Amino acid sequence: MRPSMIRSLPSSVALALAAVLAVTACKEQKPPEADAPHVQDLRPDGTLVDVPPVKDRPASVAVPEPPRTVTSPVAPVPAAEGAVRAAGAALYSPVSEYTKAISDIVAGFPAYGSRPGIPGRSFMIRGSDTMGPFLANALTRFESIYPQVRITLHTGGTERGLASLLKGECEVAAVAGAVTDAQRTAIESATGKRLYLVPVAMDAVCVFVNADNPLASLTKAQCNGLFAITHALVPEPILRWNEIDPSSPLGEEFPPLYLTDSSSATLRAFIDWCMPGEEVTTILRFDEPGPGSVVNACCTYRAAIGVAGYGTRQPRARAVALDAGDGRAPVAPSAVTIRDRSYPLSRTLNLAFVAQDAASIDPVLVQFIRFLWSEDGQDVAATVNIVPPTLDLMPVDVIGSPTGDLWK
Repeated sequence: MRPSMIRSLPSSVALALAAVLAVTACKEQKPPEADAPHVQDLRPDGTLVDVPPVKDRPASVAVPEPPRTVTSPVAPVPAAEGAVRAAGAALYSPVSEYTKAISDIVAGFPAYGSRPGIPGRSFMIRGSDTMGPFLANALTRFESIYPQVRITLHTGGTERGLASLLKGECEVAAVAGAVTDAQRTAIESATGKRLYLVPVAMDAVCVFVNADNPLASLTKAQCNGLFAITHALVPEPILRWNEIDPSSPLGEEFPPLYLTDSSSATLRAFIDWCMPGEEVTTILRFDEPGPGSVVNACCTYRAAIGVAGYGTRQPRARAVALDAGDGRAPVAPSAVTIRDRSYPLSRTLNLAFVAQDAASIDPVLVQFIRFLWSEDGQDVAATVNIVPPTLDLMPVDVIGSPTGDLWK
């Protein structure tokens, strides 16, 4: 339609028609794939796998609580109302376990002294969702010391970070847990450089349930029966809570499974532990966008069960003890059992990068790793519920050793 024809129409009609034509023109000019970036993960076997854009993934559907019998139509008494409000306030509040014992551990790390002459630099870290809160807070503090440095952080999963490192899309990958030999070979072959994997903190893979669920522990076989589609360790899949514990107050309720997507190293570590070579069941499975969403679901639904990192725990969710193997009693995750590796799914949180040799590692990156290995850096870890590493893990081949009690 010509502009002169629009002007001849009544004003309200003309405005509406002009808006429609403008939207249509924008749609016609939009590139067909402008909002569908090419994303890949580096699988444990060393192969790059295309990942569908987020917009093409089906949204998970929350499992509602089963209807409960209402015995009285009257409004709740103040005490009950207060309890409901307290539970709601705690639902999304992180657990703080920055105790005196943790504070003493943090105080055992060297202090960080700024180094003059650090050049201006920008680089990107991409990878682990579990490490996101820790790194985000740490890089903010680091940049306050060196304003000329800018570090960009993108999460999305360990395998996505490793794929980006292989393709040269980032300088550093955030890696929760180990790197496979195949992943190392693929990265070193693609870059022509050595892959460095530097521990900066500790964490654990945990199985979470609602805080009101009295389940004390799970065996490896029970986890297999709950999560594996072929359940190789048990004759039948576990589909109801009373099949784990006949006295469970959840009785015949189904346990909906809340998990992160396949790029998550947390999920991979859990699979390797209780169901190696098997696929995760699709029965009552809900894929969440991140580990925090998994734990939030366990806070909300009393029958829920999910797998996430130790640092994502919440007051209304509880990490259960897991089978320690060799006839030992189940071990619950804690800072102590993670640091002494007695909890079966303890792991390190790492930064991965490539360089020809230690001497050619970017000096800004060296300083950032030293900062993470300082009292200031581990204060960040403890604040966001990540566990400080044991000092035997210090990567002295990359960052050297402190002078006395100070990084200089």
